[in-house]
Amino acid sequence: MTSADNAIVTWRRPPWLEWVRRELGKRPGRDITTLRIVVTVTLVAITSMTLQVPNLFLSAFFIMFVTKENRALTMITGVIMMAGVTIAIAISLFLYRFTFDYPEVRVPVMACLIFMGMFLSRVFVIGPLGFVVGFIAALTQTTAESAPNTDALVRGALWLWVAVIYPIALTVVINEVLLPAHPWDALVNSLISRLDAASTALRRMLSSGQAGGQTNPALLEIATRGSSTMSTLLNFSESKDPELKLRHSSLVATIAASEHLVANTAAMEFRQAVAITEKDRECANILLEEIAQLRKTVNEKHPVLPPNQPGEFPCTLPQLRDVQFAVRSFHDGLVKEDRADEAHVAKTAKKPLFVADAFTNPSYLRFALKVTLAAMICYVVYSGLAWPGISTSFVTCIFIALENTGATMRKGWLRLIGCAVGGLLGYLSIIFLIPHMESIVSLVLLTAVGTALGAWVATGSDRISYGGLQGAFAFYICLFQGFEPGINFTLVRDRIAGIVIGIIVSSLVFHYIWPEHAIDGLRSTLARLLRTLAKLLALPKAGVSVALEQADINKMRGDITRDLDNTLKLSELTTFEHPVSSGCPGLTPARLEEMVAHSESLCLMTTILIGRTKLEEWERLSAPAQQAEDALRARVGERLQQVATFVETGRKLVPDNAHASFEAWEEKVASVTGNDRPRLVRRVLEQVRKLS
Repeated sequence: MTSADNAIVTWRRPPWLEWVRRELGKRPGRDITTLRIVVTVTLVAITSMTLQVPNLFLSAFFIMFVTKENRALTMITGVIMMAGVTIAIAISLFLYRFTFDYPEVRVPVMACLIFMGMFLSRVFVIGPLGFVVGFIAALTQTTAESAPNTDALVRGALWLWVAVIYPIALTVVINEVLLPAHPWDALVNSLISRLDAASTALRRMLSSGQAGGQTNPALLEIATRGSSTMSTLLNFSESKDPELKLRHSSLVATIAASEHLVANTAAMEFRQAVAITEKDRECANILLEEIAQLRKTVNEKHPVLPPNQPGEFPCTLPQLRDVQFAVRSFHDGLVKEDRADEAHVAKTAKKPLFVADAFTNPSYLRFALKVTLAAMICYVVYSGLAWPGISTSFVTCIFIALENTGATMRKGWLRLIGCAVGGLLGYLSIIFLIPHMESIVSLVLLTAVGTALGAWVATGSDRISYGGLQGAFAFYICLFQGFEPGINFTLVRDRIAGIVIGIIVSSLVFHYIWPEHAIDGLRSTLARLLRTLAKLLALPKAGVSVALEQADINKMRGDITRDLDNTLKLSELTTFEHPVSSGCPGLTPARLEEMVAHSESLCLMTTILIGRTKLEEWERLSAPAQQAEDALRARVGERLQQVATFVETGRKLVPDNAHASFEAWEEKVASVTGNDRPRLVRRVLEQVRKLS
């Protein structure tokens, strides 16, 4: 075989290419959301060109900014934006009386407005409202220096209000009437995706004749990310449909059952490969029929299903029994009718206007000061250079600012890449297409194509969505230079230069002034996750009723799900910081990322260990075996506590001393048969050793 042949054989798709393919791939509702954005932008382009409403590039941008994955969230975002812009313009018009001819007053006023907006964005319950008011008010103050007189200044501010408000209002209307994305439909699709994951695993098991032995990262992610998004969708659905409020407890139970279903399915897929029996095959076929019935009726407001079959299915595989129980729980939650939920409808809990530590946590104050400093540095730079084209540096410092350096840098890179790609498309349009345009029809077609590309990216995950927004904005700046075809190439050039300056200034400020690195947040969150896992591993206790411990188990499972989700998100952000974990010479970012991966698997195993079937197997163990396992899990919990301390403080790990407890447990369970719990306990021990 030649070297060329070897190259072909050994070639593998780069990981980043697979990441791009996954992020740009189709997902539920993405195509419809893109269509709504394209239709709205097209209507606004025709309207603004016909009536000569200025700032069309801003109008188109705010359409994409306001459009969300469902109509309820779009409505809320639209209302907040319209209220915020209106308040900001009113404040700015009032301040013009004192700042128009007095730069020495205008500059500190701008700084105060930025500080107020960024502080409120972190501590106010409606954070986006505070951000919009502060940002728009400060931004309009920067235009005072270029206005020839107060009349032009006021007219410009009022036209800006029109250019922003009417596209947002139209966006809300379009999202309500054009193939509206109901939160209930999104919730149903999420439940169906979990049912489909279980069906796929069962079919694979039937076709291969064995269970386990699989490696499926997508299933692991869906099994460990929890149901917070689905709970949010349920709240939105109930706000639109009073009938769903009456089913609140039953739908919450259904969501919980779906979470147990994917967790147990993952446990079945990731166990050691084992051949299935005829009884397991029969059980799997029955479960597939049950899941198919659930899939057909899950979208109904009052589903009717045949009752669960009495008794147990003839399953011998423990993980299959767990899947069976989850399917039955899903069924029971779906058909439950509880009119007592009317109390849930009537209950209105008052929520505070500010977060609990709004005025005691110094990080909020420091964050606002850092953003204000970065933005004002950029303002002084472009004002001193008399180069207003790079005023995007001022905007960049405000828009990319997030709670830690990693998140800020990721958003900055997305802004830069999106602007570069959108600007390139705009340049190509100016060179090859705009000179040949003779009617508004051609402009509308070009606008629709550019909007579709930007909207497809913008409707993706948080990892890429901001890049789509910025790409579309840069494209609109090139395309909408006025009410006639424009060929000014300097706009995007200056904009990219301003973005680069803004990113550099923000990076320096966030790195050297009160730094808040994502890796530090990752260490503290991972340590808290490991400590909660240690507490959960201590349950059940020998001699204590499992029913008495169920409330603690449920609470800790919720805490683990939330902390694991945050841990995975922070792990992604550390890539943009390239930091060295201070005080932990043995805990490099690569080692920390490896520990996060092991923790994700450990969370799944621990959750299964306190599942219904495993608790039943615990109760079938003899008293000496229970006591031995109790002692072993206590030692493992202590080891996890030590690992958590190492992650948090860098304190050196001492050698593991659980050998005696392990040998005593092995001796007690050596004669245990027909019980799968010891196998899973061994896997948990193996995963803890990998962590340490």
